[in-house]
Amino acid sequence: MLKFPNKLTAETFLARHWHKKPLFLPQAIDVMRPSVTRNELAWLATLDDVESRIVFSDRVDDRIRYRVETGPFDVAFLQALPKRDWSLLVHDVEKHLPALRQLFEQVPFIPDWRIDDLMISFAAPGGGVGPHRDNYDVFLCQGIGVRDWRTSTADVPEDPAASDDLALLEEFNADEHHVARQGDVLYLPPGVAHWGTAKRACITYSIGMRAPSFYSDPDLELAEVQPGYLSPAARRRAGKQASRLGCAATEVKQWLQPLAPSPVEITALLATPSALHKLRLHGMARIAFDDSKLYLNGASRRLKGSDREPIAALCARRRLDRALAAALGKRGLRWLLAHGAFEIPENE
Repeated sequence: MLKFPNKLTAETFLARHWHKKPLFLPQAIDVMRPSVTRNELAWLATLDDVESRIVFSDRVDDRIRYRVETGPFDVAFLQALPKRDWSLLVHDVEKHLPALRQLFEQVPFIPDWRIDDLMISFAAPGGGVGPHRDNYDVFLCQGIGVRDWRTSTADVPEDPAASDDLALLEEFNADEHHVARQGDVLYLPPGVAHWGTAKRACITYSIGMRAPSFYSDPDLELAEVQPGYLSPAARRRAGKQASRLGCAATEVKQWLQPLAPSPVEITALLATPSALHKLRLHGMARIAFDDSKLYLNGASRRLKGSDREPIAALCARRRLDRALAAALGKRGLRWLLAHGAFEIPENE
């Protein structure tokens, strides 16, 4: 878990900062593991099913204009990039490299259904995406290199002239200025203006949060946090949209939708316990549950009382074993398989 500064705890972070105000956490992470290299990130950016982009900082006179190229990229294009003033951003990295999900363990005080993705960026010196604000909470974890961060809670005006491709803000005087080095983390709630620029070539790991537009949780409490669980408090916050919360929270981007096995393949798996017991949750699957329903990749299924404990165990372990498969039962497993819950080995 992230190391908080001074006497701050997870409980006081939620009360004072979560969804409220920024916090810089120096040396919050001892060692960034697992991690990626610049070359590994570049390789991901060449793949058709990976969302990637490069933001170029074009310096003309005393002004910077930002332009975007979207991937996938040719290897030759990446090799020909200049020495400075660009940033490569790759989204949903943990869905393509499931081992990277371990970085979410840095924020165990946030419900995992609130985590959207791990976006990783490599920035050459001078690179960045310009001054902007996001509509989600994010933990910006610094890997190798050095990045300069400026933040402001003021109402910074938009600057349409800064880019034809990005929604950017005017350059602003910072409320806070931080130089992030390896292991430092900057937390930002939604709507805070921020502006990051690489001082030296650097890699930043961004743990981005998600929530439907009808949902907000500045009163989040640590007692609510359990893998996959949508607490009664979460449903209360959703108000009239409570019945939509689970499906909305587990919706998957169309190009990341896990491919479910066919009915014939599902029947064969259910008849082969040795294969079934080895299955793991698909890296692109999103799963959650509340006290009455199971939610998976935007679909829902009513839970019986006896289902709740094995579903909670599946969310926590993210894999099957003999006992858990038996507890879920063939009907429950069939539904999970049909909705893309598991990674199916190609040789099965």
